[in-house]
Amino acid sequence: MTDITAVATEMSKLKLRLDQTQLSYRDASLKSRREIAILKRLISRLSVACRGLDQELDEKLLQLRHDLEQNKDIGKMIPRLAVVERLVTRLSDFADKENHALLEQIHHSSEMLRRFHGLPAQLKRDLRNLLAQKDHSLAHTHQQAIRLMALYERALKVVSCAHSEHPTASIHHDLQLKLTGELQNLITELDFEGEAGDKLLQIRNQLLNGVPPSTLMELSLEILRLVLDGTHQERRTSQRFLNNITGELATLQKTTHQSADQSQIIFEHRATMTSELAGLTQTLKTGLADNTNLNAWRPTLTDLTRELQILAERNKALEKREQALLEQLSYNESKITQLCEQTQDYRQRLSDQEKRIFLDNLTKVYNRAALNDRLEHEYRRWLRYQHPLCVALIDIDNFKAINENYGHFAGDKVLKIIARTLSQSVADTDFIARFSDDAFMVILAEQNEDERQQCLNKLRQAVTQLPFRFRDRNVTISVSIGATLFDGNDTPTAVLERTEKALFSARSTGNNRLLWIA
Repeated sequence: MTDITAVATEMSKLKLRLDQTQLSYRDASLKSRREIAILKRLISRLSVACRGLDQELDEKLLQLRHDLEQNKDIGKMIPRLAVVERLVTRLSDFADKENHALLEQIHHSSEMLRRFHGLPAQLKRDLRNLLAQKDHSLAHTHQQAIRLMALYERALKVVSCAHSEHPTASIHHDLQLKLTGELQNLITELDFEGEAGDKLLQIRNQLLNGVPPSTLMELSLEILRLVLDGTHQERRTSQRFLNNITGELATLQKTTHQSADQSQIIFEHRATMTSELAGLTQTLKTGLADNTNLNAWRPTLTDLTRELQILAERNKALEKREQALLEQLSYNESKITQLCEQTQDYRQRLSDQEKRIFLDNLTKVYNRAALNDRLEHEYRRWLRYQHPLCVALIDIDNFKAINENYGHFAGDKVLKIIARTLSQSVADTDFIARFSDDAFMVILAEQNEDERQQCLNKLRQAVTQLPFRFRDRNVTISVSIGATLFDGNDTPTAVLERTEKALFSARSTGNNRLLWIA
């Protein structure tokens, strides 16, 4: 009976250890499912961060997201991860080829630009329309730069023809001023950090102080080069990020595949051991019931005990493998968490960059590109709902005299303070942007006549109350406002032209005026 009790005790211990092992395996399965959930978030955020770099890459990442959401077998997705890696490599080769073509175009256009001294007025609008395009992806920026250089090449041909017909002709002073202003606006639209951004600000200060025609062309070419340098820097940063993500994904792909194989092997071993243990248990139960003389049955019982001991040793070895698998899963989880954090940081950087793209670099209000987007949006809403939609153009009176009398740094200070004052004086639902060098545009939607009149007068009065002081002199600055409403068959272009006419009429009657035009 003592032997039977010992066997029963050993059996209870083995059953308890088996139950604990099954719980550990279930915990490992739960951990694996949590890892899959983290992998889902990683693929989702990676697809957002890489969106727009390559259409096929976008499609593959989207397909991976869909399969993960459908809880499909991860092992079957491993070839797709390899495809994503190849697409990233191909994208790198494509970017290098595009960069080479861009450098060749720059060299060719540079040689041609050295032969003339100005940009034709007719092509100025083409340049402005090109720069106002909305797509800010890296590939499109390269294409835009190539088209920009091609536009300057066309300008060279026009100016060369004009020069051959009129050898003594020079760039008209008014055209030079317009080109200078356009380049200043271009620089304020850009938001490059580092050396490229510093040089662009230096060029802007040169343009503010005035430059001769020959220097103007040199600065135009330098601006193009700086734009390309900034674009290349962004491309290299994106490439480094993609290379890092690709390497980490390849490692995770390998370890995940190994973990899946190990998990399957452990599962099969566990099932085999469970089956063997069930067989031994049944043999012991049958032997105890059929053999009344335990001494005669002792050899068989000894063999069964030895088999149980072997089974226990196998179970111990299996526990070590399970512990190694759990450590690998823990490592994978930490790597996935790290990748999620990196992707989130990069996504935040892209988001901040996108916000800066639509902010004027000097005044920190929205720029002309953001204005065009918002005006188009409000126009479509007006077409649908026919609510009152007001557009007002605000121009600083005698701003040129401020630059001439107190310097351009004083003029920049005036622009910053007035922009901040206008922003603080409008409601959150209203929109204000820098329209040109010394003019701002306000969009007021869904306001009645009294509200519109009160809001614009508030803006005008707020500026006149600002305490400016330059060279120990108190200076009062005012603004003139031209305003209109969308009506009838209006388009955004027609409304903008009408606000400019209203502003001209307001200024012709004196400073600090508000004038409406229908």
